[in-house]
Amino acid sequence: MAPDDERALVARCRAGDPASLDRFFRSYSAYVQRVIGRLVGSTPDLQDLVQTTFIEAIGSFDRYRSGASLKTWVTRIAVNLSLNQLRAGVRRHVPLELVPSAEDLVDPRAPADAQLSVYQLGRRLQELLDRLAPKKRVAFILYTIEEYPLDEVAALTGASRAATKSRIWFARRELLAAVKSRPELRGFVQAAAGGESWR
Repeated sequence: MAPDDERALVARCRAGDPASLDRFFRSYSAYVQRVIGRLVGSTPDLQDLVQTTFIEAIGSFDRYRSGASLKTWVTRIAVNLSLNQLRAGVRRHVPLELVPSAEDLVDPRAPADAQLSVYQLGRRLQELLDRLAPKKRVAFILYTIEEYPLDEVAALTGASRAATKSRIWFARRELLAAVKSRPELRGFVQAAAGGESWR
């Protein structure tokens, strides 16, 4: 959505225009659901968290500043709610289809047992993601799966660039350490974490 369109939409939403509020929700609801699903995993509370994100956004349009995109602004609300959910001790597996590169690593021409092996590796990776501390989990997923630049991850989580980079680095190190005796899973984790590169 172009900046001018965003400003016009926000102005109408602030005025309580039902059609504009509906457009705002329809424009970002699928994206918000995907982000929250990746951050907190598969939970019965997922739809409630999505709804709460939009309730909070609609209730705080007066504080929205056009310097940030509407997508970034609603993402930050979703990230804060997800962190609160994780801090409350709610840990659920990230759905397999949300794990990075899981689908890409499965060659549909490969034998069924080889495809199953990749999916089993994906399940194991889910378990490892569940072990990460909330701040490290969120930073790692935003950076490696959602592919936000480091500075944007820092802005979304309200942390410094140095702290954010440290969280991602330690999360990646923990994941790799947990699979050091499993070369096939180590390669899977490295693929999920962007290989050996570090931006």
